[in-house]
Amino acid sequence: EWQKYQEALRRGDRVAAAEAFRRYQEARRREGKGGSKPTLVNLSTKAKAYPNAIPLDQIPQELEKNPEFFDLMRRVVIKEVNHDKLHT
Repeated sequence: EWQKYQEALRRGDRVAAAEAFRRYQEARRREGKGGSKPTLVNLSTKAKAYPNAIPLDQIPQELEKNPEFFDLMRRVVIKEVNHDKLHT
């Protein structure tokens, strides 16, 4: 499911990315992972169009409704993928 999430981010499809992230979260729960309630926190001092702290369960909703948050997640995930490819 994580790969489907990455692909949706690359395509720029907010709805598909949100749905893929929901499926990813559900798959982790079925595996017995993800029992805690972590929160994604942005420590930037710049004003953003999205909250500075987003519980992981709310990430799909933010992906769908907020293009600025979607672009941030897209940059982070694509950067992570490119970094992994360089070091394998």
